[in-house]
Amino acid sequence: MPLLSSSCPRLLALLLALGGSLRASAADAPAADAFEAYLRPSTPAADGFEPLPDTSRLLAGSEVRALAHGRVVAADAKAHTLTLEHLYYENHELLRVRSEYSGLEELKPGPGEAITRGQQLGRVGDKRPLSVRLHANRRLTNAEARGFTQARARLPLPAREPVLLLVSHVDFAMRLYEQGREVARVEVGFGQSEGRKKVRGDNRTPMGMYHVVQKHRGAFTGAYAEYYGGHWIRLNYPNAFDADRGLAEGLITRQVRDEIALAWAERKNTQASTRLGSGIGFHGWVGPWTLEDTGGRLSWGCIVLHTPDITALYERIPEGAMVVLF
Repeated sequence: MPLLSSSCPRLLALLLALGGSLRASAADAPAADAFEAYLRPSTPAADGFEPLPDTSRLLAGSEVRALAHGRVVAADAKAHTLTLEHLYYENHELLRVRSEYSGLEELKPGPGEAITRGQQLGRVGDKRPLSVRLHANRRLTNAEARGFTQARARLPLPAREPVLLLVSHVDFAMRLYEQGREVARVEVGFGQSEGRKKVRGDNRTPMGMYHVVQKHRGAFTGAYAEYYGGHWIRLNYPNAFDADRGLAEGLITRQVRDEIALAWAERKNTQASTRLGSGIGFHGWVGPWTLEDTGGRLSWGCIVLHTPDITALYERIPEGAMVVLF
C-alpha cells in the first residue's frame, strides 16, 4: 500500500458548495493552442549552455561558437556584431535570453538563421576586442552571465521525453505525449483554491515540472479512500524551484533545499514533511463530475481526472515520466 496524501481528496458536498528571464511569446507557436506553444516553439529550445568564454584569453583568429541552440535576430558584418536569441525550459516556463557578440570577424550566419550549440559564428579579429554578453530583461554582468551558463549546462527538452504529461491550469486539460507525439487529451480538475500552491494546506495545485514517483491502483483505505477513484499517481512535489522559494521565504533550511533539489533531479520522491506541503498527484473521483457543476475545483491540491480517463491512461504513465503543470 503506497503512502497516500491526506492533503488531496475532500468530501463532494464541500466542493459542490463552491461555485528573471523573459517569457517566450505565444507567437512562437499557434496562439490558440497553449500546449503546442509550450512544446514546439518555432526556435528550437536549448538543451544547455556552453560556458561563457573568457574573451581575454582568445587569440586573434580563434573560432567563436554559439553558446546554445537559438536563432539569429540581428547580424551586421560592417559593425562586426551578432545577436542570437535562445529559448529554454525552466520549471514550467519557456523562457528566452539573448547572447550578444561584438568584435567578430568573418561573420558567418545571417538574420533568421537557426543556430546549433557550438556552431561557428565567426572569428576573433586582431583589430577589435571580442565581447560576448547575455541579456535577459537587462544586460547581465560577466559574473552573472558565467553563473547563468554554469547553472544551465544541461536543460530539459520536454518534447524528447519518452512519456510527457502537459497540464494546463487555464484550460483544465491534460495531454499525454509519447516520444513527442500526442496520444490523449482529457479534462482535469484542480485544487479547491485558485492560484499556485505555496504552502501546506492552501488547497492549491502546483505549477512546475515534476516526475511520477509512485503509482497504485486498486483498493484504498482511510476516510477519503473512495475519492481516489481507485487510482493514484504521485508526483515529486516540491521540486527544486519550490525549494528555492521555500528557502527564500524561510520555510525550509538550506540543507533541506539541497536534499529536495537532488532528489528531484534524480526523479525521486522529495521530502513530504516540510511547510511547502506534499502528496500531490493524479487520481480519479468518487463519481461523475463536470466543470459546470464544480468549476473544476475538486481536490485539496491534486489533479483530478474523470475515473474512466485515469483508468484508460494509468498503464501508459510510467514512474519517471515528466509532468509539467503550467
